[in-house]
Amino acid sequence: MEKPFDSILNRMSRNQLVVLRYMLGRPDSVVPSREIARKTGIVEKQLGGVLSALSRKLVGNEHLVDVMGRDGTFGLRYRLNSKAITLALAEKQVRSLLLSYK
Repeated sequence: MEKPFDSILNRMSRNQLVVLRYMLGRPDSVVPSREIARKTGIVEKQLGGVLSALSRKLVGNEHLVDVMGRDGTFGLRYRLNSKAITLALAEKQVRSLLLSYK
């Protein structure tokens, strides 16, 4: 995996890794924050901070997560920027980091 992404991954919180793992399973999908909250079990108030942090992270010149606009009247929609990372390697690394939390 690329060195810049390794250092970013190693500094992520558990909740950030959980959301990233969920989004890695849907690399080209636009996912609303309510769906992410429901699937990951992270409370929506906490999820806002997690998604905000992920959308600010830069890998090279690319944002890790792109904000894709509002989801109707509530929340935002997000998409994993597959140009920023190598998906297969990122999935393996995220899985191993999450296992270290247990």
